Amino acid sequence: MMTDERFDVVVIGGGPGGTRTAAGVSRQGLSTLILEKREKIGYPVRCAEAIGPAEEITRYIDVKKPFVSSVIDGIVIVSPDGKKYRKAMKGIGYIVDRELFDLHLAETACSNGSVLRTGHQVTGLLRKDGKVTGVNVLELSTGREYRVQSKVTVGSDGVESLSTRWAGLKGPSRVDEVFSCAQYLVEGMDLPDRYVEFHLSSTFAPGGYGWVFPKGNGSANVGVGINPAQAAGLTATDYLEKFMARVCPKGDRKRFVAGGTLASDSLSSLTVDGFVTVGEAANQNNPFTGGGILNAIMAGDMAATAICDCFEKGDFSSGELSAYTDEWCRSEGRMNKRYYLAGKVFYSLDDRTMEKALSVLSTKKGLFTRNGLGAAKLLGVLFRYSPSLLVKIAMKAVAARKRSGKTMSESNR
Repeated sequence: MMTDERFDVVVIGGGPGGTRTAAGVSRQGLSTLILEKREKIGYPVRCAEAIGPAEEITRYIDVKKPFVSSVIDGIVIVSPDGKKYRKAMKGIGYIVDRELFDLHLAETACSNGSVLRTGHQVTGLLRKDGKVTGVNVLELSTGREYRVQSKVTVGSDGVESLSTRWAGLKGPSRVDEVFSCAQYLVEGMDLPDRYVEFHLSSTFAPGGYGWVFPKGNGSANVGVGINPAQAAGLTATDYLEKFMARVCPKGDRKRFVAGGTLASDSLSSLTVDGFVTVGEAANQNNPFTGGGILNAIMAGDMAATAICDCFEKGDFSSGELSAYTDEWCRSEGRMNKRYYLAGKVFYSLDDRTMEKALSVLSTKKGLFTRNGLGAAKLLGVLFRYSPSLLVKIAMKAVAARKRSGKTMSESNR
């Protein structure tokens, strides 16, 4: 017989967005349950582990913790012809140990009163009168099934999110919206500077880029992210081998990881009655770089504030929860729309055109600042090289948002 439990808030997924949201609501005294399908928080690692800019991070996280592997002191962009564009920016960001980092966030949530269960997979949402009222859960080790009733459910189950689809907030991602990634932890590398490197070429990263992120002591995360629609039938692992031959043919390969990241437009809404979505499940990672750790943490704080306000009012409708959507769209969501357009144009350029664009971009003041990549300046240069494509993509984005809004209104009837 299926048993029932009750919590004020149930969080699907134990990544940065979910545990940050849980920490915020449990700190205010709300009973909170985090359900993570993996047996261990932060493992296996499926991330390049870079986080920045530093000024933003320190608003949320104590970076003196042992999860910091290396401090980033600059950026190197390598064009398809091998030309390097360097910019020194001492202390601009960090390379973290994701396993320790995620564990720290989970421990913070638990110290605030959250309950964490690993190896417990959410299999569906509970509904009553059209409102989300909790989740169905499967305990993987025993096969036991149970239900958790809640006032608010948080969908933060990452790039492969099902909860956001179950809630009707988005459909399946298109092939060109999920970038395929593969990475080695490599030791024995000669890395005199603590610069993160971004390598561009259709030879080893069609529709994306390769990276070398130093972790200290001669080790680095070396990987590629590719657009499967431009990959000519090859996998990310195939292209990683080509990239390794280029940047570190003699490196000592250790941990291998593979996964995906979204390069999708922002969702028009992040809530339905009794439900909010956070992090990559909500398309909140940067669609130009794929990075999403800091965005997930920021969104988690926003979501937690909106949820707590709803508990004060006793109203868990989408209308009240949408204060979270509004705040996101005014801040990082607005920037992500620009990054989405920039990425669609930039990664569609052929190698020769990209070389020309990088040459122009390298002369633009304010393109790289301590606050990150200047999306507006980037779009200005890209418009020069492909104005028709940029306009076409912008029109598609508007049409997609209109379709999403229609779908949302229908699902909430």
